[in-house]
This record gives sequence, C-alpha cells and structure tokens, in this order.
Amino acid sequence: MNESHTRRSAGHASARQFLHTVLQRYAGLSEYADRGQVQSWRGREPYAIEFRTARNAAGDFRFDFDCPHPYPPLRHHISHHSLGWVADEAYLTLGYPTAEQPLSRRFDDRGYAVAAATGISRGAAHTIAGLLFPETGGLSLLSLQRLRFRGLKQVDGVACYRITGHWDRSRVTLLIGMQDLLLRECSEHRRRRVERRWPCALSALAGPETFTPPPASAAAAAAVMAPLTTNP
Repeated sequence: MNESHTRRSAGHASARQFLHTVLQRYAGLSEYADRGQVQSWRGREPYAIEFRTARNAAGDFRFDFDCPHPYPPLRHHISHHSLGWVADEAYLTLGYPTAEQPLSRRFDDRGYAVAAATGISRGAAHTIAGLLFPETGGLSLLSLQRLRFRGLKQVDGVACYRITGHWDRSRVTLLIGMQDLLLRECSEHRRRRVERRWPCALSALAGPETFTPPPASAAAAAAVMAPLTTNP
C-alpha cells in the first residue's frame, strides 16, 4: 500500500494529524490497562523488562515493571518496581531482591516520579504516562520529525498503521491500531529498543489494592534513589 492510499484509508491528511487524533484518544480514556515488554540490546542477548499498566476513572495510575539483573548469569534475580499516583500523591517503589523491604519515595510532582522511573524501565514508564497524562512533559509522539505513513501491519491479529519518524538522529517506528487507535509497538532503531503493548480490560489487572499508595520507607531511601533522576 502506497502512502497516499494509506492516508486516505486513515482519513487524515498526514501522519502528524493522525498522531494528534491518537493523543486525543488517550487523553479521553476514562480507564486503561495493558501488559507489555520492552527489549533492548547492548550485546548479543536482549534484555527484557515486563510491565503492566492500570489507569482508573478517578485518574489514579499504576505502572509495575519487573527488571531482571543486568548480568546474564543472574537474570533469574528479578526486581519488582512500581510507579504511580493516587490523587496528588505520586510515588516510586523499588523492590530489589537483596533489600529487606521495598524502598518507596514520594514526589510532589508527577513528572519527577516519571523521570525517576524512565531510565530503569528503559523508557516504558514515560511512554505510557505521556500518552495518558500529557502534562507529564518530555518527548511525545508529536516530537517526532519527518513523520510518514508506511502501510499496514498485523500485530496479534490487529491491523495497525505503521508510521515512521525521527527523534534526533534515531529512527522510530510506531504500530498503532486502526480501529482503537492504541499504540501496540514503538521501536527505536539506533537505541536497539522495542516496546510492545497488549491493551486489556482494567479488571484483568487491577484489584482493590492496585491504587493504594505504598507506605513511605525510611528517609535513607531518598538518598539511595536520588541518582535515578539524573542517571537514566
């Protein structure tokens, strides 16, 4: 399918206009949930982080992500982390296998909480927070330059528009559902990073405790976690 045909099928004059519609779709969601994985390559073996996202009608948010140890022989050691907010209270909890209890830090600004989680999650935390809550700041899909429709691609039986663009010198490919306008995949080729998402019903992931803030840990946790905001 050539680009002009794809544009006509999408009903939009350009890929940028289509992404505007995608962002409006996310901003208008009262509930959202997904499961996913982000893979990155720094050698021959990929490093994969599993994650789960939940957003309820009250605007509360929860993003859980599981990080294997970066050293391949120790990949069976998994750290379980959570980013989220309830009302105006944002938090980031880090659960390392060697820690006696999770380290939890509160944030006055959601953007700082997302920034602290972005590097650890290989960017996945910022991707979904920026879609569901545009005021989060940072790069968004509309920051992409040289946007182009590139035809269609099936993702798990879902027909998706394939769109390419560039962040700085890094080529990015997006796969977005034709019917539901939800992001299924974001690939950054220069960084050798692929983020995949499988939207699902909120009830499949969220329970009564999902949107309950964790108790704040000792003040020493702040000193441990402070570098996270500056070293993604």
